[in-house]
Amino acid sequence: LTQRNYFVYTRTLQLYKGVTNIVKIAVQNADQKPLDITGSELTFNLVDDYVFANANVVLSANVTITNASIGTGYVAIPGLDLVQLDREQYNYNIKIRTCWGNVASYIDDNYGAAGQVFVSNAAYPIHPPVALDLGYMDDPVNSAMFDFGNI
Repeated sequence: LTQRNYFVYTRTLQLYKGVTNIVKIAVQNADQKPLDITGSELTFNLVDDYVFANANVVLSANVTITNASIGTGYVAIPGLDLVQLDREQYNYNIKIRTCWGNVASYIDDNYGAAGQVFVSNAAYPIHPPVALDLGYMDDPVNSAMFDFGNI
């Protein structure tokens, strides 16, 4: 019997607003062996599928190939490109352009072409905290301070 190694699940990508996110890419065949991608162009797409019928690409970035013979590369996603995104959950896919045209890449062992992405602002807040204006002691209407007298 031939047995293949199956992923129980594919992890959700975590991307953070405000910093550049580096996502490493490894292209493998069905037996999880490196695949030669010489002459191919890879594109990482972030897809908003909140309304399934109107799914659209909200961010697209080219994958920089580091070693084509073993199918490795990375994509750098600037944090400022993520600031424009309103939602936290998206899908992603990797489109491969070969001599045969655009071909699907599969994210998991069940031939799923889309993975999940969680975009967060919590780790690296975009806007620093603003100074709190408490007003002045002499202004009883617009002041958040109160003189309790001497103790």
